[in-house]
Amino acid sequence: MYKTISIHLQGTPFQIEEGAYEILRNYLDRLKKVLHNQKGSEEIVQDVELRMAELFTKQLLPSKKVIEQPMVEEVLAILGNPEIFGEDEPTTAKETYTTSEARVDKRLFRDEENAILGGVIAGFANYMNWDVTVIRAIYILLIIFGGFGFPLYIVLWIITPKAKTSFEKLQMKGKPVNLESMKSEIENAADRIQKKSKAWTNKIREENGLQNGLKKLVRVISVFFGLVALLSGTAFFIAAIVFLFGDPDFIPAQINGEFMSLGDFGTLILESPTDSDYLIWGIIFTASSVIGLLWLTGIRAIFAFKSSIIRYSSFSLIFMMVVGIILLSLTGAKTGRAFAINGEIEKDLFTVDTTVLNLKFDHTTGVDKQGYKTISRGDRGVIKVANKRIYLHGIEIEYRKSTDSIFHIKQYFTANGRDHQTAILKAKNIDFKANLIGKTVQANTFYTFPVQDKLRDQKVKLIVEVPQNGQVKVNGKIVYPFLEDELETKVEENSHAYIQGDGEYDSW
Repeated sequence: MYKTISIHLQGTPFQIEEGAYEILRNYLDRLKKVLHNQKGSEEIVQDVELRMAELFTKQLLPSKKVIEQPMVEEVLAILGNPEIFGEDEPTTAKETYTTSEARVDKRLFRDEENAILGGVIAGFANYMNWDVTVIRAIYILLIIFGGFGFPLYIVLWIITPKAKTSFEKLQMKGKPVNLESMKSEIENAADRIQKKSKAWTNKIREENGLQNGLKKLVRVISVFFGLVALLSGTAFFIAAIVFLFGDPDFIPAQINGEFMSLGDFGTLILESPTDSDYLIWGIIFTASSVIGLLWLTGIRAIFAFKSSIIRYSSFSLIFMMVVGIILLSLTGAKTGRAFAINGEIEKDLFTVDTTVLNLKFDHTTGVDKQGYKTISRGDRGVIKVANKRIYLHGIEIEYRKSTDSIFHIKQYFTANGRDHQTAILKAKNIDFKANLIGKTVQANTFYTFPVQDKLRDQKVKLIVEVPQNGQVKVNGKIVYPFLEDELETKVEENSHAYIQGDGEYDSW
C-alpha cells in the first residue's frame, strides 16, 4: 500500500505516489535553481509542467489512475537533464529519444515571429513542413482567382491561437518537447530578435536623413491643407450668415414680381411651418458643425496643436452634426411622404370634324380693360406666385390615333399627394385655359393652382387623338405626322411634344 498525493500541473489535477512526487519535485527544484538568473524562467517552468501534464495524461488509463515512480522516471528521461540550461555553449535541438513519447503532437498556431501580417501562413507552413514562400504564393492565387483568400485569412486569424511559449512553438513545428529543444528554441528566438534589432538600427541610421526630409515635406503639406481648411471654414461661415440671416432673393422664381428667397421657396415645398423650423435648425446645426470642424482641423494642422479642448470640441461638433442630419432627415422623410402617391385625371374637351387641326398656344393672359394685349414675354422665371396662386409654364402634348374619323381633344392633369384622394384633389385644383374657335384649339402655355396645394409635381397634358390621314398644325406648320424634308415621307413616331412657356414647340 502506497500513500498518494494530489497535485496540479498547470491546472490539470493528478494523483501521484509520495515517492514519485518527491522525485518530480526534486526535478522541478533543480530546474528552477538552474534557471534562477535566466530571463523568462517562469515561462520555461510553465512549459515544462505543461509537457509533463501531457505525458502523464497519455500514460494514465481507466484502470490506472495514479502516477507511479516508473512513470515519473520515464517522463523525466524524455524531458532531459535540467543542468542543460547551465551550459555555456549553444545547443541544437536533437532527438535523444526515438519513442513515440519523445515527440509531441503537432498543433496549428500562428507564427508571429516570421509573419508578414498575422502569422497565419507562416504557422501553416510550419504545421505542414512546407516552404512558407510556396504557401504565400498559393494564397495570393486564391485572392486573385478564387476571391475568398482574404476572408479565409481573416477567419483563420481569428480562430487560430498564436504560438507564445517555447512549448507551443515546438508543438507548432512538431519537434520533441524536452529541455534541450526548449533551450535551443529560446536561444534561436533570442538570436532572431538580436538580428532584427541590429537590422532595424542600421536601417534607421541609413534612412535618418530621408526621414527628416519627409518630415519637412509632410509639415509643409500639413500647413497647406490647414490653411485650405481655415479658408474653407471661413467661406462657409460667411455664406451661412448671408443665406440664413440675410435670406437673399436669389432663386429665379417670382413672388409678387420679385425673385424668391430660400425661405420663400421652402414654403412652397414643405408641408407645415414645423417642417420649416426643422429644416432651418437642421441646416444651422449641420453647417455650424462643418465650419467648426474645418476650423479645428486647420488649427491642428498649422500649429500642430493637440489638446483635450480640441478633442472634446470635435466630439461636440460631431454630435451637433448628427442632430442636424437627423432633423434634415425627418424633414426630408415627411416632405417625401407628401409626394408618395400620384393622382391622374382626364377630361374630354372638344371634338373637331376636320382633316387639319390647328393648335395655337398663347403665352399671354389676354386683353386688358384698355384693349391692350401684352406681346412681350417678360422674365417669368421658373415659378411665378401671384394672387395666392402658383403659375407653372410648359404644356405637354401627346398624339394618339383616333378610333373614328374626327379629332378628339382631352386634357390630362396629374399631381402627387400623401394619399390618392389628396393627389386627385390637387389635380382637380389645376386651372388650365383652352378654347375651341372654329377648327383651332387655342390654349395657354401656363397653368395655375392654389398656393396651399404646394408644389406637388403638378403637370398638364393635352391629348390629341388624330383620325386617319389627319394633320395637326402649330403656327401654320405641320407637326403631326412628322414630315421629313428630304424623303418627303410622313413619320408618326414623334407622338410627344412640349410647348415651352414662350410658345416654342419641341417634339420627340
